[in-house]
Amino acid sequence: MLEEKPVLYVFSSRRACNAFYAKQQDGFLPVVWSVKEFYNQISFIDGLLKVPRSVRQVLLAHAIKEVAQNLPESTEHLLVFEKSFLGYLDSSTFVAHFFNELAIFDLDINQIESQDIYGDYANHLEVLKRILAHYQEQLEKHRFYDRILRIEPTLISAVLEKFTRIEFYLEGSLNNQEQRLLFKVASLVPVFLHVNCDRYNKDFLGFLKLDLEVNHYYKLDLSALLQGKPAIIKKQEQNLQVDHIRVYGFKTRLEQVGLALLRVQEWLQDGLDPSTLAIITPDSSITAYLKLLDIENNLNLAHGQDVEWVYFAYFQALKNLQINPPPLNASPLEELDKVCKQAMEQVYPTPPKHLQDFHEDFYNNLMSIKSLLKDYPLADLLELYLQELKKQRIDDVSGGKVRVLDVLECRGLSFERVVLLDFTDHLVPCIPDHNLFLNSTTRARLNIPTLKDHENLQKHYYYQILQNTKQVDIAYYVDDKTTHSKMLLELDLNTQISPANFALFPPENKHDYLDEECKGKVLEGFSFSATKFNDYLTCPRRFYLKYIKNLTPPSKDQFNMGTFLHKLLKKHYEEHKNTPVKASDLLELAQDEQLNALQRLEFEVAVDKMSAFFEKEKEILQSREVLVCEKKFKTSIAGFTFNGKIDRIDRLEDGSYAILDYKYKSKDKLKVDTLENMEESQDYQLSIYHLALASSLQDARIRVYFYDLKKGELLEEYLQVVHFKQEQLQNQLKKLTSIMPFEKRPNKDNCSYCPYMDICGVVYEREKY
Repeated sequence: MLEEKPVLYVFSSRRACNAFYAKQQDGFLPVVWSVKEFYNQISFIDGLLKVPRSVRQVLLAHAIKEVAQNLPESTEHLLVFEKSFLGYLDSSTFVAHFFNELAIFDLDINQIESQDIYGDYANHLEVLKRILAHYQEQLEKHRFYDRILRIEPTLISAVLEKFTRIEFYLEGSLNNQEQRLLFKVASLVPVFLHVNCDRYNKDFLGFLKLDLEVNHYYKLDLSALLQGKPAIIKKQEQNLQVDHIRVYGFKTRLEQVGLALLRVQEWLQDGLDPSTLAIITPDSSITAYLKLLDIENNLNLAHGQDVEWVYFAYFQALKNLQINPPPLNASPLEELDKVCKQAMEQVYPTPPKHLQDFHEDFYNNLMSIKSLLKDYPLADLLELYLQELKKQRIDDVSGGKVRVLDVLECRGLSFERVVLLDFTDHLVPCIPDHNLFLNSTTRARLNIPTLKDHENLQKHYYYQILQNTKQVDIAYYVDDKTTHSKMLLELDLNTQISPANFALFPPENKHDYLDEECKGKVLEGFSFSATKFNDYLTCPRRFYLKYIKNLTPPSKDQFNMGTFLHKLLKKHYEEHKNTPVKASDLLELAQDEQLNALQRLEFEVAVDKMSAFFEKEKEILQSREVLVCEKKFKTSIAGFTFNGKIDRIDRLEDGSYAILDYKYKSKDKLKVDTLENMEESQDYQLSIYHLALASSLQDARIRVYFYDLKKGELLEEYLQVVHFKQEQLQNQLKKLTSIMPFEKRPNKDNCSYCPYMDICGVVYEREKY
């Protein structure tokens, strides 16, 4: 006999819903919604439309622009946004994530200020409050709803009354608003909550106010819980069975693919149902290797193909339009519509429906804020268009039977067989940069998830995969920067050596390492610097390979805070020699630099930590002047030419000079050499600078200092030490004029990240040090 009303089943994702459908027998299917569909169906915000993603990004970028351009002079140092549309667009992503977190946990931005006891975020919060006010104003003007408005949705009781009960399967966490709504639903219709409690998600179930045990499945009656009655209907122990988990370590990331492809081949040969099999990755970039090496076409990229690859010609056409935009004959938005359609028709005889649908949605969404875009160049709108297009998913219709999934797509699913790739320390878990804005102390005071909480939630997803799969293979790789995830140690999972039958390529024919004797001399005309000489002292073999054999490693294009601060300090003192630099000066100078949102935040935090330096500058510039910054020099020492740059030279009131070498970040406490340790010293930087300046300023009194930019301390290396090291320098240089062996000096700290490790063979001798 059928129930008069159906049961509603709610799962974490649409994929979990489909898996539930697949288990049903023939006949009428039950009503099944994802969590997202559930909340959309049962509630609404009266009179407002949810702001589309592309519109939200534009409104936030516009708000940032308004704040950036209208800050009063007294407070303009609070903001370091690149003043361009692309800069505002980049910043909008960072700001959007911050506002999302406020909304999810029902926080007013002023609450953060009250809990920021050290004032770490005072300046940033002042800016963010202004951006939020502008953004909210635009939302109200265009009749849009965003959860940052913190409007409580209205329940649609008529929808809920259609169901006899709701079976809600929770994977992960619910935000505060979702929790409140679920309890409201439970007051109208019976709600049974299904949860798996483990060591990683127990804290996220605290809103239930029940003493749940880890490693247990629970079925809970939320309606009974509301009435103060016993709520636990079912409790079942679920201990992790580690005997069905195999762990393999590899030397390179690519080698893991061999394990995945072999397992897929075995599964299909064994006749296993492909819907119960999966390759799971925390980082989708490895799917390029899987796709390339899957010559049997067994894999299906469930999260879709790379949009840029599928629509490569269209992307190129739009990028060409960005470089050479046509003259505007209509409003920028209408011109965008026109040129995109023309490009589509030129590239495709019949434009793909997915591409046409995306274009129409994008255009129609932005038409709602057309007046806001009237002054935007076409190139800027094209950039926004391209960014949104890159976020689209294209189904892998040409793929095979075994799915390649990311971790979130596996919530609520059970498997027969799984291979987990990239189980490394930097990916399992992996927390995006935007989650790092508030420190853990402030987060704890605000009662919002800390960095560790975010990590535990990700670990919960992995734990459930291990729990709900009959046979799991875990793969990770180890190199100089990567090792296995600590989660393996937490779960006491042992690693097996990866056997040869996982290899993608034939084994290399290794020869015994034969150490080469490297002899030579520094040729006439070679130009030294303090860095080059320190390289020689640290390891003569590195010096030989780098400067005599000219085996220069590729440069790493990374943001260096110390170099960036040097650049800005030079700019300031070139224009204002006797005016002590202030925080606002550096922040203003940075506005002309190309920085992304995270680099800007890192820079602001760095400047905030330099308050002692700014005070020191006010003190010392009362009795001295900045003579020059980043002073290039060229001098001769023991017959060798030395080149370099001195960070700063000051002239004191008594006519003497001070060489200052800025130090922003050092691993250990900053210190100079003393009479006690000068014989062991391998740092000749200040001694070389002293010789260089002394050669151009005869008989001048010169003192040398390291200048700690964080502590605002001048650390002097005394002249007795400087002169001793100069004598040592001369003696060392004389050795280089004749043929000599350039020996290795193995040292763990120096060798670990040395680019010449393989060439010099130290990788084979690692046990010796």
